[in-house]
Amino acid sequence: MKGIRIAAYVAEVIIASSVVIELVEKYGSRSKKSAASKKVDVGDTTTEKEQ
Repeated sequence: MKGIRIAAYVAEVIIASSVVIELVEKYGSRSKKSAASKKVDVGDTTTEKEQ
């Protein structure tokens, strides 16, 4: 019975870590995209001012 419990704990840790990874990818990519879009917007405004 201890082997089954250990296997269940290991499976639970693996599932929990995969969920955390998915959340980081989902919400982490949004912040990177918004930061990248802000950089592009700043570049566009400077080129418009120079023209």
